[in-house]
Amino acid sequence: MNVYTQLNKPSLDANSKWFPCLITEPTADQIVAPDQPLLVTHIDCVRHYQHDMKSLLDQTVHCIGSITYDRLIEAGFKDVHMHGLVAEDIKMNSNSIPDNITWLHGNRYTKDFSKFNGVTAIQTFTTSINNTSLYKVITTANDITNLFVYSSLVLEELEKHDMANINLHHVASAEPTIEKWKTTTEFYPGKELPKAPL
Repeated sequence: MNVYTQLNKPSLDANSKWFPCLITEPTADQIVAPDQPLLVTHIDCVRHYQHDMKSLLDQTVHCIGSITYDRLIEAGFKDVHMHGLVAEDIKMNSNSIPDNITWLHGNRYTKDFSKFNGVTAIQTFTTSINNTSLYKVITTANDITNLFVYSSLVLEELEKHDMANINLHHVASAEPTIEKWKTTTEFYPGKELPKAPL
């Protein structure tokens, strides 16, 4: 069986299950985003923005990843620019990123854009473990062939248990302890392989 642990439900075949091992919740008391371009590294920062989105839809949005790009277009943003696949691909203070920009983000990120001049940082959500889904992964571990992990937080929790019979597929930011897994393979979200058991 293949098990996927990401926040958003993937398309699944008959040999796959989805146990979303993270929960996102909006933060309180968010400031209103100023009238300037946006920087988005995860779609949940837009989903959890607590103010009216209409004024933001005409802003230029700089993002990473084709999935985030597609979801921003679906949300109604008209001017979206993708800058690669991971946060490190966004080069601040370059000609392609404006001097003043609003970074919508969660409490966990791989690159802290708030350290750059001209960045207004607005945290719109927090991420935590979904213990119910995590328990399902742990209790079905003997039936799992391939496990897809999208977060270092989830990986840390899973590595507290016996996972030695599982082929781990992980994102770059979730670095596994190799000896705890049958095999380990890095992947980019949206490019998960295999879709069927090995």
